[in-house]
Amino acid sequence: MKDCRKVDLQFGFPGQVQKSGSYPAPANRRPGCKPYRPKNKKMNEYDNQSMKLTTYKLPDSLPADLERMRSEVEKFRNGEISAAEFRSFRVPQGVYEERAEGNYMLRVRLPAGALLPHQVRTLADVSRRFGNGTLHVTTRQDIQVHSVKIDALGDALETLASSDLSTRGGGGNGVRNITSCHDAGVCAEEVFDARPYAVALTEKLIDNPDNFKLPRKYKIAFAGCPSDCGGALVNDLGFIAKIRGNSPGFAVYAGGGLGAKSATGAQLEEFIPAGDCYRVAEAVKRVFNAHGNRRNKHRARLRFLIKQVGFERFKELYRAEFDSIGDGSGVRLDPKAMPDPEGETAKNSSTDGTEGGGGGDDRIWVERNVVSQKQTGLKVVSLPLPLGDIKAESFRRLAGLLEQHRTASLQTTQWQNLRIRSVPETALPGIYNDLRGLGLAGSAPVVIQNATACTGAQTCKLGICLSRGLTEAITEKLGELSGKLDETGDLKISVSGCPNSCGRHPIAHIGFYGGARRVDGRLTPHYTVQLGGRLGEGRTRLAETVDVLHARNIPRFIEELLKAFAASPAFPDFDAFLQDGGRHTAAEIASQLKCVPSFHADKNYYYDYGSQELFSLAGRGPGECGAGVFDLIEVDIKSAGESLADGHLLQAAALAARALLVTRGEEARDNYDALKLFEKHFIAPGLVKGEAKDAVELALNIC
Repeated sequence: MKDCRKVDLQFGFPGQVQKSGSYPAPANRRPGCKPYRPKNKKMNEYDNQSMKLTTYKLPDSLPADLERMRSEVEKFRNGEISAAEFRSFRVPQGVYEERAEGNYMLRVRLPAGALLPHQVRTLADVSRRFGNGTLHVTTRQDIQVHSVKIDALGDALETLASSDLSTRGGGGNGVRNITSCHDAGVCAEEVFDARPYAVALTEKLIDNPDNFKLPRKYKIAFAGCPSDCGGALVNDLGFIAKIRGNSPGFAVYAGGGLGAKSATGAQLEEFIPAGDCYRVAEAVKRVFNAHGNRRNKHRARLRFLIKQVGFERFKELYRAEFDSIGDGSGVRLDPKAMPDPEGETAKNSSTDGTEGGGGGDDRIWVERNVVSQKQTGLKVVSLPLPLGDIKAESFRRLAGLLEQHRTASLQTTQWQNLRIRSVPETALPGIYNDLRGLGLAGSAPVVIQNATACTGAQTCKLGICLSRGLTEAITEKLGELSGKLDETGDLKISVSGCPNSCGRHPIAHIGFYGGARRVDGRLTPHYTVQLGGRLGEGRTRLAETVDVLHARNIPRFIEELLKAFAASPAFPDFDAFLQDGGRHTAAEIASQLKCVPSFHADKNYYYDYGSQELFSLAGRGPGECGAGVFDLIEVDIKSAGESLADGHLLQAAALAARALLVTRGEEARDNYDALKLFEKHFIAPGLVKGEAKDAVELALNIC
């Protein structure tokens, strides 16, 4: 039972009536580049009205940013600035270099995850024209455009701006996308709609360029009730909706975050008036900016500062900044009206057809993908996206569907899916048929639909394992299971390609993060298994490690664990199952799946899921994924010590050499190669003591 107080408050969604495409084109726009405009020649009143709306006001400095992006691209291409200088500008603008050389990713900022139909169409257009034709929904409710060439960056960003979309702040050391519960505004359990404050706070913070020069990223989340679907307790700063008297406000938590060293937030304020959100966020930011660690980015997040100085001292610093800001009108948030092209008409509209759920596929789809809103007669329709991906053409046609059914907006979720809001119940059959035509009427059990993965080593330079490939293998295995999958309810399975938690594995019921282990002298993909993550004010818990398994053995682990869960008296309560011996059961299952065959017995174990090449760390960004690298170094050093104790001196020397070669991005083919590479990278430059040279030469002669 959710402990949420229901209050009938009509808070709007902050948006400005602003003409789309109001940002002037830079004078040096490339010939032939035109801002996006809808192709339909006959634009009806709905289209005209919706094109004037935006989910949030972009900063006034954006045109200058767009012009500078073109300039920086030209300078970089002409060799006038270094890769590091180019990176220092583009990353805070939400433009990341991908693993494949020459490809870039654009992370489009969507405060509270909201999108209007014309923005959906523009995103599809940008992906089709400039990217790889596939859009990706992130666990932070952004949408990413992948595989954009450097020459297309300026045109792509300008096209986004024409529909009031921007990547600004999508990366770098600054304020990231501010998230909210995906059903905010329509959930019957919420205290009040927190989205207006998430969006209004975004407008305040991204307008200040100094907010993108912080010691590290600054993540903020809002939740509409203590269930904390928005993840407020695992962000640097979190707001949970409360009511005191008749006034809306928030409990405030600080110091949470997901990563190699995840943490849950501690209560900073028991209650603040809703209008003070900016004052709180600005005060915390100032403390972070003044005292955060700028020397070691792996210890630079707000939670590390709090751990260093202590929470009570942090509160003192915060309170001093909060008081210095004052409570004038300039620091109070002013949520604005919801950008709804149809207003109340959409809520009362009807579409020919009967109520959904009549039978067959339609009935299953309704059961698994449709929930009631708190507004009578309206439904939320979930669109499950495998791995968070959707084809640009399907996305473009989805915009037309939204307009056809007069639905105001589309919502992204932190579990990488989409949700259509305010669908009249009588429209469900038509929506189902339309979505089926787009390939978006997925009706798999919810546990499969919610399976989450980061992009992993497929595109991310920090990735170690192909997390998307493992997730596909897991969902395929789940699809083979019959019986009680629907009864598992909201069970979450998450996969991250490295310890950095982009797949949100620390708050999943069942989570995995990638690493490397050496077997028979070769690198192999392994995952740390974690269980028991959950969200909720007063009950947030990070998942705990059970064991480390080879990637190929993970689907079998999932299968056996869910069978044991279904047979448990605690079913379908996964938390109760873990407390009632489930952790011990999971450990026993894992212990039976530890075996990794030799390379000659089964070569599949030496390839990652979906890869045609032997597993390696090739392509990983140098020095950027410290957690995964140190993990592998520890394994090699431990193995070297065991070989030395057993009298295998040559093997010990080679393993010790391999441990350091990881720091140079090298992967040796055999013992001889490991020693030669060690000689090249460490002995020749004089980085190790001279006597090591004689030992390595002796070992090379033995090889």
